[in-house]
Amino acid sequence: MVMYATQRRRKFARKEVWMKVKDPAAIRRWRKQRHFSQEDLAYLVRRDQSTISLIERGGMASLSEDLALAIAARLDVPWDELFEARDHKPEPTVASSKLSTRNRRSVAAL
Repeated sequence: MVMYATQRRRKFARKEVWMKVKDPAAIRRWRKQRHFSQEDLAYLVRRDQSTISLIERGGMASLSEDLALAIAARLDVPWDELFEARDHKPEPTVASSKLSTRNRRSVAAL
């Protein structure tokens, strides 16, 4: 039996770009001008109809760059007319509520 050593890929902190919806009603207006239903647009951008509804109601104030660009492209509208870009650094996740000694010192130093 041959065993192979496997290595885990390191997770690098990556910079994510999120888009803020300027005017949710504008997305609805452009969608209706193009004679798309929410389901049509959702299909074209590979999302669920409820996602489009949430965006149009203002329930999703920011969304991924990929989704924002896909919506703008399918509506044939310049993306900066519907969205504004903003940088977002992902927050570190907490695996346990217990802090290690090293982490306690780091937090105390803040």
